[in-house]
This record gives sequence, C-alpha cells and structure tokens, in this order.
Amino acid sequence: MENTTTTIPRKSKLWVWVIVAFLVQASVWTGWIRYAAQHRVAEVPLATSR
Repeated sequence: MENTTTTIPRKSKLWVWVIVAFLVQASVWTGWIRYAAQHRVAEVPLATSR
C-alpha cells in the first residue's frame, strides 16, 4: 500500500518577524521622541578657533 498522505509545506513566518521588528522599532522611536520633547536641552555653542 502506498502512503498517500501529503505534507503541507510550512509557511514562512519571516514576514511576521519583520512586522514585529518594525512595530518595536516604531514604538522605541516614539518613546524616545516623546521623552526628548519633554526634556529639552539648552543650545551649546560650538567651540571657536583662536
């Protein structure tokens, strides 16, 4: 008797990891920008050459 069972190839989950990485990066940037907006830094003059 032949084995007629077919195996379904696994779908790649790479696109899920790409989306997760994008969302993590976007949330980190959002947090950093919000933090920087609330903690402003005074201008520091550039050193002048003599």
